[in-house]
Amino acid sequence: MSKGIIYTPRIRKSPFFEETIKAGATNFTTYNHMTMPVGYTSLEEEYKSLIEDVTLWDVAAERQVEVIGEDAAKFVQYLTPRNLSTFKDGFCRYAFLTDENGGIINDPLILKFNDQKFWISIADSDVLLWCKGVALSGKFKVEISEPEACPLSLQGPKSKDLMQKITNNDETVMGLKYYQFIETKLFDLDVVVARSGWSNQFGYEIYITREEDGGALWRGLMDAGKEFKIAPSCPNQIDRIEAGMISHLGDTTLDENPLELNLPKFYDLDQEADFIGKKALQEIRDRGIKKQFTGFRISGKKIGYNKARISVKDENDKQFGFISSCIFSPNFGCNIGLGYIDIGLINSDKILFSFHDDEKRDIEVVPLPFSSRLEKMK
Repeated sequence: MSKGIIYTPRIRKSPFFEETIKAGATNFTTYNHMTMPVGYTSLEEEYKSLIEDVTLWDVAAERQVEVIGEDAAKFVQYLTPRNLSTFKDGFCRYAFLTDENGGIINDPLILKFNDQKFWISIADSDVLLWCKGVALSGKFKVEISEPEACPLSLQGPKSKDLMQKITNNDETVMGLKYYQFIETKLFDLDVVVARSGWSNQFGYEIYITREEDGGALWRGLMDAGKEFKIAPSCPNQIDRIEAGMISHLGDTTLDENPLELNLPKFYDLDQEADFIGKKALQEIRDRGIKKQFTGFRISGKKIGYNKARISVKDENDKQFGFISSCIFSPNFGCNIGLGYIDIGLINSDKILFSFHDDEKRDIEVVPLPFSSRLEKMK
């Protein structure tokens, strides 16, 4: 029997799949029932390209849920505790989707074309089915579907130079503000260009609107980007963790809620509009949260990216939290992690412990963002 991924209708190939194979992708995962590259060279080499030059990522697996209809704006607001009352056409909003208990279902980027058309650009989970169920039970006048739209992510400081080159310095594209998008053409292909991306660097996400255009867009960007040292890559865990960015199903699940993330910009529990989980989250707020998302500094030799959550305990083996993501940071020169700690220890200097590679490590709670604290530790 042959080894490797067996492709079936259950696991779809990305529209950029063949190009990523030619470019040297060595590792893949499945994400929203679609292939997604997760490695070409090494995390460290890809990190260097990301922070110094420009990288191209196949993130087509970040599927879109399209919401169309006269109740579209009302429906999208009902999905999230974020207040969307000032949401403008042509802009994106990061948001949490919550269930009836306030647990986090997903943390998508929402693109608003107008009051009757939205794209919900999702992390890994079956949000399409969730939306269909919510729309049906709530009798919203909307149509829910998955369009052909598939994004490539262009990330790194030289992404702006590359975009300037391929658009001939088109002001409508070059003038995009952060989290703003525009429908335009690149290489004579219909695309949506957004000033967004899952990195801590300058970048864009470029959505093809027809899957058959995937190869042409990839080749066009790679050819045009040669002078800027463009490299095929993928979401980089070093850069993400250094920035304190959340990875859904790693850092958040149904067992976590937005209040525990300490990001009040992304929820408004007293807004006039109703949303799923509103009452539950208000009750959690009134009772007080038991754990909070935070950063960690981890002692010892370099660690690799973790494959599972790691318990954080005291010297008496009592658990006080867990690490959900961790990695060695070249920027800060130490091991760092993201995760949750008992609320009573959020501002504590208490030294805790965890095990990595069968080695006991000291754990120090470091408030986010890391840059405010770890720069002093170099």
